Amino acid sequence: MILGMLFVCPMQMMAQDPNFWIFLCLGQSNMAGKGTIEAQDMDVPDNFLSLSAVNGTDGRHIGEWRKAVPPICRQDAGLGPVDYFGRALLEKAPEGTRIGVVSVAVEGCPVDYFDRAYASQAAAMSPYDWQRDILRQYDNHPYRRLVDMARIAQREGVIKGILYHQGETDAYDADWEEKVKNLYHNLREDLALDTFSVPLLVGEVVRKEYGGQCADANETINHLPYVFHNVYVVSSAGCKPCEDHLHFSSEGYRKLGRNYAEKYLERISNFLPSKGKHEEAQSVSRSVTFSLSAEFDEDNNMEVSANAPLERVDIRRKGGEMLKTHRLDGKQTAVVPLRDLTGQPLEVEFHSVGGETRTVTIE
Repeated sequence: MILGMLFVCPMQMMAQDPNFWIFLCLGQSNMAGKGTIEAQDMDVPDNFLSLSAVNGTDGRHIGEWRKAVPPICRQDAGLGPVDYFGRALLEKAPEGTRIGVVSVAVEGCPVDYFDRAYASQAAAMSPYDWQRDILRQYDNHPYRRLVDMARIAQREGVIKGILYHQGETDAYDADWEEKVKNLYHNLREDLALDTFSVPLLVGEVVRKEYGGQCADANETINHLPYVFHNVYVVSSAGCKPCEDHLHFSSEGYRKLGRNYAEKYLERISNFLPSKGKHEEAQSVSRSVTFSLSAEFDEDNNMEVSANAPLERVDIRRKGGEMLKTHRLDGKQTAVVPLRDLTGQPLEVEFHSVGGETRTVTIE
């Protein structure tokens, strides 16, 4: 049995470099970054890059790659979690990996500002001059700018994950949860992303133990994995705030970025080749003949396509109890019902007619 995920993703076939890992980063002020940039933050690895989503007098140009020197999001931003997410990830990624980030964030924004159909309504509805100034840098459509930049990034690399840090403004009810779910779905659809290969990582806001002004939002944020699959909550434990108890301190952002990286590495640990076994992993990968591709539908069921006839699929609690078995009788496409099993770690085990087995782990 091979634990983890073995998929064929069409977008990866189009990418120039599968070792160039792209991450989309979006949200409000804590994603943009409000930390003071210090000397230690300016030592950036050459293989950590940022695709600029705005222009700036500091040499950044929309749609162009630059070394990920802070501030990453915009010239008027500060140190944020993305800075140390990239560095921490490179410490554990296979040799030869490059990390590229695309960051779009609007201070004080509700999740509505990332609605696909919002167009110029965001600027029209904003009551703040300073926020309208930020929105204008994204042509009043942050979602469209993110997607446009992501498509440019896909010409050179493979999108591996989405980092989301937003909620201080409105993450207090089920309506926000559904909007985040729709945002994730829209990004997957518009960028032709494979669901399992591209998890959504959502960060907690400043916690109650640090006097967080919006700490109650964490209850809603932590409920997201019970609403839809492939979303992972990133803890803000140990991430100290600045004086306003709304934003993190520079130290807090460094820790939060590392927490994002740790969560992503935990998520892919079943199939990430270690540096010491990279050649061995490549050899094993070349020998695999049974592969799967999959997506979640709107009801959180798994739509699967295989390159070989399937005998059955077994659904278990991770590491334990069998929950369901479905006969597939030689079909190569199937819908696996999971909607009633949201919120618990699962192992979905596919058996081919030829006797091979592949297991998809869903946290």
